[in-house]
Amino acid sequence: MKKRRIVSLLLAAAILAAALTGCANLKVGLMLLQHATGPYDPMDQVMEDRLNAILEAAVAQDAAAIKAQFAPNAIAAQPELDSQIEALFDYYDSENGEIDNISGRAGSASDGAGGKNRYYEMSGKIVSGEMYLVYIRAITEDTNDPDNVGVWALLLRRKADEADYPDGLSYHVKGEEDMIGVYVGLPAYRFDLGLPTE
Repeated sequence: MKKRRIVSLLLAAAILAAALTGCANLKVGLMLLQHATGPYDPMDQVMEDRLNAILEAAVAQDAAAIKAQFAPNAIAAQPELDSQIEALFDYYDSENGEIDNISGRAGSASDGAGGKNRYYEMSGKIVSGEMYLVYIRAITEDTNDPDNVGVWALLLRRKADEADYPDGLSYHVKGEEDMIGVYVGLPAYRFDLGLPTE
């Protein structure tokens, strides 16, 4: 009887040790991945999914699907959104474009009374037959007003219209933090290169 109990305890200890080793290996694997690629932020994927949904809707000329990605308060604040979306339909002509996320930036704020909000900006390019520079900004959490959650700005420019813009530089436009809606064809603001700005 004692022998069986000892064998059971040893077996349980071996299973526990194997499980803990697996967890440690997983943790080490994630740490190595982050070391190789930089910190993983799940918002990168969320924003890529939102951007993909907008681009697919642009190809399908589906304004309602584009608006579905925008925050209700952003839609209310931009009376020109319908005409901006029409301009996107005319400007974007690229099926099966692949998003190359050059940079992402997150931020958050608290109101001191338990309320908080978070935003996320992503800048990159769309690689396809025709390459585009892209910037998208969204509020990802607002505990005081959920109608703020969603995309607030999408900016898109053909790379051919800015042929000398360096491939590894993220796309930004002067005043982008105050823009609401969809903007196409705006020239890049090159503050981070020290080059002449437009």
